Amino acid sequence: MTGRHVKAAIAHSMVSRQNCLQPQRWYREFRQTRMTSVQLIPQIERDESGNLSAGSVQPEEWGAFLCAVFDLWVREDISTIQIHLFESTLAIWRGYSPQIASNMDNACGECSVQRFCHGTCPESSYSEDKNALCEGYYRFFTYSAPYMKAMRDLLKQRRSPRELMAMLSQAS
Repeated sequence: MTGRHVKAAIAHSMVSRQNCLQPQRWYREFRQTRMTSVQLIPQIERDESGNLSAGSVQPEEWGAFLCAVFDLWVREDISTIQIHLFESTLAIWRGYSPQIASNMDNACGECSVQRFCHGTCPESSYSEDKNALCEGYYRFFTYSAPYMKAMRDLLKQRRSPRELMAMLSQAS
């Protein structure tokens, strides 16, 4: 580059229920776009009763999707592709606290991963007491914890979190 600063565009990806059921395919297609930064937005729709519609991303599917995409990212694309949720989770593991207005209810106060969502989950609340996808986020935060700790520790040692990719490929 010749002194020009190029800012990477952030893609906002609406993740449909169908995408949730095929996370590896979604990730491979996203990688083909050559975008380097993405914010995942789950598709949420409500029926007349205010419940999640059949076409909406369901909590268990959302958690499975996030974990599957994370598995691919942590093995292939750390520091190459920035997935907002993964980056912000790592930042919290490193001690950075996001400026989020807490909306914790009693259940959230007892939750072991509330420091990552502050009772709001990364998306807006969809019900009076908690986010419609709370269980999915919980699954992701607990699943990713060992990897996040390893990346945090590498960064504390002034090493690249990309080293985790090499460690995982040797363990396979």
